[in-house]
Amino acid sequence: MEFLFDTAEISLINRYKDMFAYTGVTTNPALIRKAGIVEHTFTHFRELRQIIGPDRTLHMQVVSHQADEMLREAITMLEKVDNGICIKVPVTPDGMRAMKELKQRGVRVTATAVVTQMQALLALALDVDFIAPYYDQMCDIGIDGGELIRMLADTIEKEGKKTKILAANIKNMAQLRQVCAAGSQAVTLNPQLLEETLQMPQIEKAVKFFDDAWQELHGTTGLCELID
Repeated sequence: MEFLFDTAEISLINRYKDMFAYTGVTTNPALIRKAGIVEHTFTHFRELRQIIGPDRTLHMQVVSHQADEMLREAITMLEKVDNGICIKVPVTPDGMRAMKELKQRGVRVTATAVVTQMQALLALALDVDFIAPYYDQMCDIGIDGGELIRMLADTIEKEGKKTKILAANIKNMAQLRQVCAAGSQAVTLNPQLLEETLQMPQIEKAVKFFDDAWQELHGTTGLCELID
């Protein structure tokens, strides 16, 4: 399972980049707003790219609704940030046109805002690099997100596709477990949610058990201070 940070906040990335083995960062206009990025947007993303390095994926989203303008925005981002970013495009009629053209140009593409099986299959037919099912939104409207992911994973395996499922819109650990079990190869979420999984009372109890055992043996003497 690959973990991507769903944030545009550099402070958040710096906080967690040495804690978790993450493979990329995903962003969108809502996350840009949350990060308070109003001016020097491309400067911000160039800095973000330097922080995460060239081997991790950086996903940036178009904001227009027309295919031609989507393409222009994609080219602008590729030129002003770097030419290896993944361009996020919603799976709409114009989005499909834009994604098809971008793939023909050799651009990395993430099909986003996916909430139906047909969206997923149509994007897969374009051989996009990532497909991002919006899991929480699917649950909200009564769509079985796990079934969609399983269907997509089976199709990718049967057809030998290289597209990765990037489960998105994950709100809690139950949803994370569900998308993993369904066959998603990657998930994007706020890294704070990952930290919360390390703060369960049972973990603290286990650590205290070991602490008590050590103190019974050696008191306050640390392991490195033991006499050999």
